[in-house]
Amino acid sequence: MLQIFKYSLKQLLRNRGEFFWVLIFPILLGSMFKVAFSNLTSQENYQAIPVAIVNEEGSMSEDFMAVANQLNEEGDDRFLKVTYCDKKQAMSLLEKQKVDGIIYAGDSISLTVSSDMSNAALNQSILQTFIEEFQMNYQAVMDTLKEHPDRLPTVLGIMQEDASYNKEVSYSRNNVDTYDQYFYNLIAMVCMYCGMVGCYIAINNQGNLSDLGARKNISPVHKMKTLAGELTANVILRFFCVLISFAYIVLILKIDLTARLPFAILSMFAGCLTGTTFGFFIGSISNLSEHMKGAIFMSITMTCSFLSGLMVGSMRILVETYCPIINRVNPCALITDTFYSLAIYDSLERYTRNVITLFILSILFSIGGFLLTRRKKYANL
Repeated sequence: MLQIFKYSLKQLLRNRGEFFWVLIFPILLGSMFKVAFSNLTSQENYQAIPVAIVNEEGSMSEDFMAVANQLNEEGDDRFLKVTYCDKKQAMSLLEKQKVDGIIYAGDSISLTVSSDMSNAALNQSILQTFIEEFQMNYQAVMDTLKEHPDRLPTVLGIMQEDASYNKEVSYSRNNVDTYDQYFYNLIAMVCMYCGMVGCYIAINNQGNLSDLGARKNISPVHKMKTLAGELTANVILRFFCVLISFAYIVLILKIDLTARLPFAILSMFAGCLTGTTFGFFIGSISNLSEHMKGAIFMSITMTCSFLSGLMVGSMRILVETYCPIINRVNPCALITDTFYSLAIYDSLERYTRNVITLFILSILFSIGGFLLTRRKKYANL
């Protein structure tokens, strides 16, 4: 079997076309993911709220205008984009939706907004909160000046402090980027692509489908030894290819997938083993042509990738909600979930369940493929 393993490894190394799917393709697709998601994940600069301010010369107007001028200063932390004008101009700007609201500064501060600007609802709420806070602070200062002027510095100091009444508690181990799951799915798909050679191994051991299979069937070497050696060589070689793709994603694209790295590597090995044996099982079924079996394998693999969330990120969650059994047997979903579990949970229970399921699937696919291949008999070759 060792000799078969060695020659199978040499043969696989010469088949450079197959390296595209497990080495070049994930690098290209991962790079495109990085370019596409970098614009989405990068923090966008806060846009100052466009607002018209009408000075009505009241008791609050002078102080409010001073605050508004400070908030209107150019800079990264600019809060308001102010247009100072009269009532008529302000209403015109609001009707043309060039401002999100009109602030009237007089004896009190009031806000006028348009109900037709649903896209500015958030900014309008922010403006309302800002005005209410200003009026509350203004009244507090005035009351302090009248009753306890000596305490004014203390009151102003309190107003300048940021009060927080909530504490953020994380129930996960790390802060995982929303788009990391696409890279989890990419690795899962690449692991499954290892099955393309597994499919060809099964075909090349069937005497009625290939000349090489005919020669192998008349060889005195036991077929189980031949299949075991060839499958082992494929798993090991493809596993190293997946590791190279993984290293590129982590080191070059700077996607942090290294949570509990030894367990992540085990996940990829289990994925390569499952992908190879699944392809071997598909290749062992019936007397369909090589192209037909390859098409069936790719169709099932892409369907599994789709259901695990490669094309639509929320798909795995939808499947979990409405038909969770699919996620329990879908190899792509299982591989993806192992990375997700390592990044999110302290416990390894969920990860262990997924990896064990992958190994069980590999055993079932191997047994099924061996039985189907072993039972093939030919009247003549």
